[in-house]
Amino acid sequence: MAADRRSTSHLGLRARVTAVFAILALVLSVSLSVFSYELTRSYLLSRRDATARQQTYLNAQAVRDALRANPADVQGALAQAQTGSESAVVLRVGTAWFGTSVGVGRRDVPESLRSLVASGSSGTQTIDVASSPNIAVGVSLRSVDGAYFEFVPVRELELTLTRLAQVLAAAAVVITLLGAVIGRYASDRVLRPVRRMAAAASGISAGGLTERLDADGDSDLEPLVDAFNDMVSALRDRIEREARFASDVSHELRTPLAKMSAALSVARRRNSADSSNAALDVLDDELQRFTGLVLDLLDISRMEAGVGELDIGEVDPGDLVREVLASTRRDGVRVDVASSAPKSAAVDKRRIGQILINLLDNADAYGGGVVCVSVSGSADSLRFAVDDAGPGVPLHEREYVFDRFARGQNAGDAPGTGLGLALVVEHVRLHHGDVWVEDAPGGGARFIVRVPRNGS
Repeated sequence: MAADRRSTSHLGLRARVTAVFAILALVLSVSLSVFSYELTRSYLLSRRDATARQQTYLNAQAVRDALRANPADVQGALAQAQTGSESAVVLRVGTAWFGTSVGVGRRDVPESLRSLVASGSSGTQTIDVASSPNIAVGVSLRSVDGAYFEFVPVRELELTLTRLAQVLAAAAVVITLLGAVIGRYASDRVLRPVRRMAAAASGISAGGLTERLDADGDSDLEPLVDAFNDMVSALRDRIEREARFASDVSHELRTPLAKMSAALSVARRRNSADSSNAALDVLDDELQRFTGLVLDLLDISRMEAGVGELDIGEVDPGDLVREVLASTRRDGVRVDVASSAPKSAAVDKRRIGQILINLLDNADAYGGGVVCVSVSGSADSLRFAVDDAGPGVPLHEREYVFDRFARGQNAGDAPGTGLGLALVVEHVRLHHGDVWVEDAPGGGARFIVRVPRNGS
């Protein structure tokens, strides 16, 4: 039995298009998110730094003015600084250090910032104070021999940036998913003509030569659709020509064959000599063989042309097998009817009988004779199996043993036209079933036919 084997090692076109859209959306969203985050972070930090500088300069000026008015009241001078609840001030007057917070003091002022302010300049530096980020701003107070340092916390800014990063990450995920959805939709739109073409091709392979495609006004698809429709039309014309040719040839051959057969019958009745009878016997055998060949070709041509029809009726599969064996004088062949075999099935009795006859003739001609005919089934199918006593069918011959005029390498001078199994295939195809060959359990070949139980 031939089976479809499809590679699963590669993604399909739809999956690849969806993945490409998702990846592009991910790259674009991540790039925009990173750019937006860095731009926002830079802007907020610069604004926070400028605000901290401006606030520190004003507070330093107020502290300096207070020290000028009363150099001894350092705490009073520090009270003039308008700082936030979390900000801290460290003041150096001469060699003495003062602060507004118990947790922040001289040791928290970076040495580099301290040296910069000592040189008479002002500066800022981002540092961690008690594991919390701060902007340290230093201002020189030369007029009072001092230095003013203010620590402005940026923890809220960091929290804001963290939330911004989370929002941008979530947006990137959403955009990626949206890109995948768009990719899926786009791939569906792109593959829709392909699916329609596949459906039409499937219908054509099943015999529906009237199948055609429609471009639906898409100018890009029109050349492909026109080429496909032209191909189908040409294929239909060719099949019809070949079917008519085969039918005509078969018909023309049947008339002289019938006349020859009648003349042979007359000659046999009028001539009783043994030598003449032997010659007439040979001629009769060849004539019968030729007649069978023509009839088989005619039957195949009709079924391939799509004019074959099923005459469905309810039959008992076991009884049908026994009738076929009795009609072909094979009453001694063993019949096995499995418990799973249906008691009744809707099939074309004539065609199923012809299938069995052809398999039996094939077993006698090439397989050393029929050993057993088995009947089994399932809830929706019916199976016939014919076992022979021959050497079996080699694996490399099982692919073409059902072709027309196919004869195995062990056929030798065995009688037959090579059309019996080809006819089996056509009869089974009309039943929407399948047929294959495998090794029989006891040796030899087993030909198996499987058809639906309900006649469809």
